[in-house]
Amino acid sequence: MSDILWRVDVAVTPELADAFEYALEDYCAAVTQYLDDDELAQRLEAYADVKPDEAALRASVGLVAKRMGVEVPEVTITEVENKDWLAEYARKYPPLSIGRYFIYGSHFQGPLPAGKIALKVEAATAFGTGEHASTNGCLQALDRLSKRYKFSQPLDMGCGSAILAMAIAKTWSAPVVASDIDAQSVDVAKYNAEVNGVGSYILPVCGDGYGTPSVARNGPYDLIMANILARPLSAMAKDLAKNLQPGGFAVLAGFLERDANWVFAAHRCHGLRLVERIKVDGWQTLVLRKG
Repeated sequence: MSDILWRVDVAVTPELADAFEYALEDYCAAVTQYLDDDELAQRLEAYADVKPDEAALRASVGLVAKRMGVEVPEVTITEVENKDWLAEYARKYPPLSIGRYFIYGSHFQGPLPAGKIALKVEAATAFGTGEHASTNGCLQALDRLSKRYKFSQPLDMGCGSAILAMAIAKTWSAPVVASDIDAQSVDVAKYNAEVNGVGSYILPVCGDGYGTPSVARNGPYDLIMANILARPLSAMAKDLAKNLQPGGFAVLAGFLERDANWVFAAHRCHGLRLVERIKVDGWQTLVLRKG
């Protein structure tokens, strides 16, 4: 094992973090997102066992910036000591308890708590490990909904790691359509579902929104989870309403508090009313209901 690693740091705004993460994945073995203390900047921290091709990496980051219409973020590459990363990993990613859900990685060696729904999800594989405030808010919403409602036809739009789809499947023993535009995320979702014993309940599909054949064919839904970003959520508001049953619930997340009213307004125009706002560390989750 080499005595050194190479660390790549990129500072971006939270809503663009996922897009820039993809730019690093071809050059680094692991990429992690951290929200800075001011909650207005996201830091991408990636590691490679050999020095990345700096010119190619910067070009990849620049291409993403051009596509997103933003300035190219600063990229720093630093030589660091190769620590005991298993111990470091365990320190950075302790298990989380959110409502009835207990989220942990394979590095966790302790007993699973009784009375909790356990979700095994590895960090830095796809968006959705429970650490991010938006995922936290969604799990809180599911926990609260589970105390009053039952769902039999749910959809997880933009499923990422499938943490929310798995939480739904384990809470209501219901089949879940888990859709994502990113093929790698769909593969991760399928793997996680199998590891968590709910592979038979979750249908992972790759596609762009509600026009994806499997998504259209299995609707309308009584619960739609959409932990994405403010702009695509607002753009898909009409399609969400069309695919949601009367009386059905939508849980929307992936945006900062400052964008919450904008996202809600887009959905209110299509017959959804506000049930609850859940605020976590500057991010907001909206629970809406149709009719």
